[in-house]
Amino acid sequence: MKIPARVLPAKLLARYMDRHRLLDETSGTAADGFLLTLVRRAMDFVPAEACALLMDDPVSKQEDRSRNELGIIVTAGNFPDNVVGRRVRPVDGIAGFVYARGERTCVNEVGGAHALSLEIDQLLPNPVRSALGVAVIIENHVCGSLVLINRTGDEASFGARDERLMELFGDTLSLALQNLLDERRAREVARRDSLTSLFNDRYFHRKLQQEINRIASSPSTELSLLFLDCDHLKKVNDLHGHLAGSQVLREVGFVLQRVLADTVSLGCRYGGDEFTVVLLDANLDVAVKVAEKIRMAIADWTFLPMAIGPGEPALNLKGIITMSVGVSSYRTHCTPGRTPAEQKNELLKRADDALYMAKVRGKNCTVAAPLTPMSDVGSAVVLKS
Repeated sequence: MKIPARVLPAKLLARYMDRHRLLDETSGTAADGFLLTLVRRAMDFVPAEACALLMDDPVSKQEDRSRNELGIIVTAGNFPDNVVGRRVRPVDGIAGFVYARGERTCVNEVGGAHALSLEIDQLLPNPVRSALGVAVIIENHVCGSLVLINRTGDEASFGARDERLMELFGDTLSLALQNLLDERRAREVARRDSLTSLFNDRYFHRKLQQEINRIASSPSTELSLLFLDCDHLKKVNDLHGHLAGSQVLREVGFVLQRVLADTVSLGCRYGGDEFTVVLLDANLDVAVKVAEKIRMAIADWTFLPMAIGPGEPALNLKGIITMSVGVSSYRTHCTPGRTPAEQKNELLKRADDALYMAKVRGKNCTVAAPLTPMSDVGSAVVLKS
């Protein structure tokens, strides 16, 4: 009989698996199926009524594990649907205790203790009699716990053999998760720009084409493109050297990622001091607003606030580096009936033309490409403080 199992939705699961920001829809192994298989396999090793995998949040994780919360990301067996996604504290139960101590723990007479927490244990169809947990370790760091609840089969309680089997399985689980992350890291290196950590131009072109292919047959979806160019970077290179210029680009990448954090987007370094952003589910008006947020964030940013090397003092550059932005959108600027490849070139050309208009208009501004191609830059929408 197949053991019923549940896993967090992909977007939420990505947060817990995002130890190196490596999980997205282009990765090789599907993490949800991978984790479901592992949790089911644990119950093959040691028969139990239920099993849960809990992991900490790498974004908010603190060094003192007793202060972190664990999210229930996968369950198998007798767990109700509404348990996945809930959080527990290390002080709430045996699962948290295993995580905080980083040690295997077996309790065959639970008594007043809890497997996960008082609230969650009460949702289980049967009272918790026993629990066996092992720590999940990735790159020598405790990241979660795997807990079996209520031994089934011939044995009424978890024995020494069960503990040894689960400890071995815990090692296997940790190694499997490490391999999964290593796979994603290898893929990530190939598509990231080494200076800014943004995606590179090769990945940008491939992803943009994929998204255009997707929305070409779906009239309810939209996509917009930003072309960005740093103003006055040459001045920094000439006055302070290319090491300072490279650090400026690195900080531009950081600002872009911070502004885009709440959007469905893909930020890329296109080459040199040029950047691109693909905005999904964003029409031209929304894209212009995002572009303005980026432009204003760059204008307000103080670059090189700390020394970047021996003999290289902090420069505290503010008001020197600005950003010119050109904006186009699929529904506004791509010709219906053309092939997706032709539409991609159209979208790129219109955003690039708009960027050129922004440069002509004096830099440090956002320009939305006009509705029809034309050389008269005065017809474009220009935003500038």
